[in-house]
Amino acid sequence: MQNDYVEQLTKVGKTSFASLQKLGAINTKALQKLMDLQFKYASFNIETGIEQTKLLTSTTNYKDYLSAESEIAGECSTKAIDFTKQAASIMSNSCDEIVSWLEKGFESAEVNVKAPVKRIPKKSTVT
Repeated sequence: MQNDYVEQLTKVGKTSFASLQKLGAINTKALQKLMDLQFKYASFNIETGIEQTKLLTSTTNYKDYLSAESEIAGECSTKAIDFTKQAASIMSNSCDEIVSWLEKGFESAEVNVKAPVKRIPKKSTVT
């Protein structure tokens, strides 16, 4: 009877470990996508800074400068919105994957809870 108990605990341990590995994979994938997006955003900001510096050093007419700066600012706003949408999409997809992972975990737990429990017979207390 004790072997059944140990086997059941071993099964639960293996299932829990596999489940946590899946959660780790979901989180790792989301983090990789977010880091890639963050790198792209940082690169864009550096390129924009270089573009603004070139503009500042090459433009002599302030009206041309303000017009070009306005164009750059519009580009930055558009890119920022795009990056924000991409980040929200990554988080939403990750959330969907975690919800699916949780649902599978609850189904598995429900099956284990409803499984019949074998009772260990009490030892007689005859002295």
